[in-house]
Parts: sequence; C-alpha cells; structure tokens
Amino acid sequence: MSGRAWSGRAGGARPFLAALGMVLGGCGGESEGTPEAEETPAATEEAAPSEAGAGSESGYRVVAVSNGGTIRGTVRFEGTVPPPERIAASDDAETCGEYQEVQPLRVAPGGGLADAVISIVDITEGASLETPASPPTLDQNGCRFSPHVLLVTAGEPVEILNNDPIMHNVHTFTFDNRPVNRSQPPGVEKIEVEFAVPEKVRVRCDVHDWMSAWLIAVDHPYHAVTGDDGGFAIGNVPPGTYTLETWHESLGTSTRTVTVEPGGTAEVEMEMSRSES
Repeated sequence: MSGRAWSGRAGGARPFLAALGMVLGGCGGESEGTPEAEETPAATEEAAPSEAGAGSESGYRVVAVSNGGTIRGTVRFEGTVPPPERIAASDDAETCGEYQEVQPLRVAPGGGLADAVISIVDITEGASLETPASPPTLDQNGCRFSPHVLLVTAGEPVEILNNDPIMHNVHTFTFDNRPVNRSQPPGVEKIEVEFAVPEKVRVRCDVHDWMSAWLIAVDHPYHAVTGDDGGFAIGNVPPGTYTLETWHESLGTSTRTVTVEPGGTAEVEMEMSRSES
C-alpha cells in the first residue's frame, strides 16, 4: 500500500502490508473514515476513465469523426396512461407533505414519453465523451430525486445533493459496480459517487420509499434521455447503420435499425406501450 498512513514503516514490512491492504480493500462496501481503502492503487485504476484512442470496457474506441450525422426523433407512448400512485408520507410529512403522487409514466399531451433512454448499442468507435466543467448532479428536493434519469460518465464523479431540511439515504442498486448505501443528513451538502463500469443504476432513498431515480453510466457519447415532449437528438454520429435501443424503466426495451448518412439527419419515430400480460 502506498498511502501516507504507512510512511515511515520498516522497508521489509511494506510488501506484506501492501498485500494485506489489497485484500482488505477488495472486501465489503464503502467504509467511511478509512483513508487506506480510498488510497488503494487498484481502486484508482478501476475508476480511471478510458484514454483517447484506447478501448473501453465495452470495446469502444475513440477516433476522430469525419462528416458525422445526427439521429433525431421522438418516443411516443401508445395506450392509456395509468393514474399516479398516491403514497402516504409516514415520515417527515412537514417537508414531504401528507401524500406523494408517483407517476411511472410522464407522457405529454401529444403522447411524447419523457425519461426514456436512447442508445446506439452496437457502435464500436467514434467521438469521446466530453468532460463537463462540473460533475453532473442528482438533487433531493421536496422528497424527490431530480432529474429522474441522468446520464453520467463511467469512472467520473457524480454529486448527489440534499436540499431538504431532513435526512435522506442514498442507496444504489447495481450488478457490475460497487453499490452505495449512505445516509445524507441535511448538514451533508453533497455525496460524491462514481461507477467504473457502464450500467443502468437504480437509486432509492431507504427513508422515503417512493423516492427513486436512475443514473445511466455510459462510456461513449451516443446516448440521450428524452425530454418532457419525448424528443431527443444524438449528434456527431459516424456514418453507418446502427441498432438504436429505447429503454424505459416501466416499459422495457425496444430496438430498431437506423442509417446515418454523411452529414445527414436520420429522423426516427418510436413507440412504446405497456404489456397486457
């Protein structure tokens, strides 16, 4: 272990301590107040973003895009929009209100479906993800997460804020990344998390069980989240034919083929509906 906590120890003990630190750093969840675990070299390497020109976890390679095109379209919901679920706020009613209404589908008057994730799933090379000036943020305000769906870069920090005068709990549910489960009192302005591997990560608050959100960790820029009107656009796409995937937490996944001409715009309309099973 190369952390400062071990400086000044006898040189002969360092190999044993380094091996012990690597074993301990790989076990269990996140441990607050343990600088040795935070400074483990293996953890730093796992979280490092892909360098330009190198392959990512999914095999994606960063190259210069020449005469790229755009995929633009709308995702529409077909069917009857279900009524929202009314949930009694048993805790912190003075902040959260006596009831919270949870609507799994946000559908505009024209049928546009919000919060759907659009991804080119079979692209192997293209532009790099731009590093934002500040980390993306997931807020907790009014006993709700906002936004409900947020694109984040795999291996880069995400800030989770608490703008409520009460305690929340940040609990992530993952398959390929280490989960997070931390309380966030009102005095803790932000929690910083990151996900090394691309994945759809569900976020919940264990204190207020109606609160949920999704962090979509990605390793290339060819993703989008539909806005309030169901619209989206993905730019600077290398010319070619691709599989375009639409995912929604309540409606599942659908795919279609789309061809992007050099410098052109591919217009697509997609529909999603609820299963009648």
